[in-house]
Amino acid sequence: MFNFLKKHRIFSQIILVLIVLTFALFGVDSYLRGRDATDVVAEIGSAGISQREYGIMVSQAQDRLRAQAQQNPQAAEYLQSDAFKRSVLNEMIQRRVLLNQAAQMGMAVSENELREVIGSVSAFFDENGQFSAEKYEQLLRAQNLSPAEFERQIEQDLIVGRLQNTISETAIVADSTVRRLVKQRGQQREVSQLIFSPVEYREKITVTEEDTKKYFDDNKELFKLPERARVEYLVLNEEAAAETVSVTDAELEQSYNERLVEFQTKEERRASHILISVAESASSEEKDSAKKTANEVLAKLQAKESSFAELAKQFSNDPGSAENGGDLGFFEKGLMVESFDEAVFSASVGEIQGPIETQYGFHIIRLDEIKPLLTTPFDEVKEQLEKDIKQSKVEEAYIKASQTFSDLVYTEFDSLQPVADELKLTIQTSDWVSRDSAGFNTLLDKPELLQAIFSAEALDEKRNTQAFEVQPKTLVAARVVEHALETDMAYEDVSEEIQQFLQSKGALDMAISKGTEALETLKKGEQLSDAEWSKPQMVTMVKRQGLHPEGLKAVYGVGKDELPAHVGMEIDDGRYVIFKVSKIVDMEEVTEDDMSTAKEQLVQMVKQQQMSAYIASLRDKANVRIKGDLFSDQSVVSEE
Repeated sequence: MFNFLKKHRIFSQIILVLIVLTFALFGVDSYLRGRDATDVVAEIGSAGISQREYGIMVSQAQDRLRAQAQQNPQAAEYLQSDAFKRSVLNEMIQRRVLLNQAAQMGMAVSENELREVIGSVSAFFDENGQFSAEKYEQLLRAQNLSPAEFERQIEQDLIVGRLQNTISETAIVADSTVRRLVKQRGQQREVSQLIFSPVEYREKITVTEEDTKKYFDDNKELFKLPERARVEYLVLNEEAAAETVSVTDAELEQSYNERLVEFQTKEERRASHILISVAESASSEEKDSAKKTANEVLAKLQAKESSFAELAKQFSNDPGSAENGGDLGFFEKGLMVESFDEAVFSASVGEIQGPIETQYGFHIIRLDEIKPLLTTPFDEVKEQLEKDIKQSKVEEAYIKASQTFSDLVYTEFDSLQPVADELKLTIQTSDWVSRDSAGFNTLLDKPELLQAIFSAEALDEKRNTQAFEVQPKTLVAARVVEHALETDMAYEDVSEEIQQFLQSKGALDMAISKGTEALETLKKGEQLSDAEWSKPQMVTMVKRQGLHPEGLKAVYGVGKDELPAHVGMEIDDGRYVIFKVSKIVDMEEVTEDDMSTAKEQLVQMVKQQQMSAYIASLRDKANVRIKGDLFSDQSVVSEE
């Protein structure tokens, strides 16, 4: 019972990752602001998404994925594709229509709910496990977020999540459907493969000089070097700013003294008690009776008739502590009610006091142990203090340097050297970059920076570009040092590559031709001479044993009455494969565990499908319109 005298500090925990989310800096405010119609890339009803907003979202999404793509040229190419950029725009539109719908449905997040959610994030706790406003603001600053922006983002996330849950929780799947799925997944099929690989036919393909020259002449549009430029550029980031920062011993000592409370553990005391409970609203006679009982217990203690623990178990009305002989454990000053607190923190170890009256009744209290206030020595926190002070100074230095950087690249527009000299930066030189891509140079590969590099001011007037924030706390300014217009490539420079391409294409065509001929022969019921089939293996829809995903679909499209059956296809690595299905074995028994697992997965799939259909419906109603020339392939230009 007396455990409730302690302050409960139990918070529901949620996972909030402190990263700059795609929409963190561009939420409802930018959505509702007026805009120039020519600057809009998409409209949702009467509101729009600006070119700048969209460009930054694409840039942020590319930054998050670029590290994963560095070892994969195809992935790096995808980050520059229309498909990737369209996916970013679709995410932005999806979020907008969901927020609009939630607003129409009256969904909102109260201040208390928002406060509770943010207050439960352990990343914002201090060393005592309490929410720290200072740490909260510090972590947000590190992500270039203000509290208002972060809170708006969390509020939107909660609203969108609530709407999604409302829609998806209606998903229902019948047990009969689940059972069919389980049996289909558990069905085994014996499969062997016959592979026709282009590698086997490559040496049989002859490509003449005439073939190579003809392909070049017929496809000259493929052999052009795009307009390109080489630039010299400067990078200012916190690492560069850190070179100018140092921390003195005096600053460390001052910080230690100012933050001393952070390095101290508060005094804690351990006490035991015996509670003779009586309601605060009880009559004086009832209170006198309870006090009399408390005095009697105290007398027994003083006469040493029984131990404190025994008397607590016998008389105490606080079941939470009585079972433990009255032990309340350690607690800080201020956690108990005032009169109880004063008695404990004025006593000596072993001293018994009472009866002490509180709103819960009368207490006999014994002080059992004291944990004194402890202070972490300066030497043990010096390194952390230095790190904190330096970080603060670096942030200040970067802000100051960034202003100088931005000013000088503009005022000293005909050279980057004055900026480099002033801020002690190193001028770097790039490889060729185009209007659309800077390749693997992640600092230059930003649409707004590339646009500035290929502007008339940079190309014709040889001016520095302005400073662009290409990453959080990273500024770049560039200056063109070499420029080349689009040019035709010489035949001599590409003839070898063309020959290799034609040889590969011929080998691929031959592999497909041989494979399709073999498949037709098998379908006629005839055998293939010298065919090297792989060893038969049993596959399921879940365990495909290395079988190509499309091949697995084809294998499961075969009926039992067709065995043995043959299906063939060209798979994505250029090979042609014939799959032979010789046996089908049905699942004998469906267990409850099988049903439970499958139902959970199927319900999740249905939820996703319902949500996708719901979003599609909202988009239709919202009259979404995408700028016609936004994507070069023009596969999606409007939705009405």
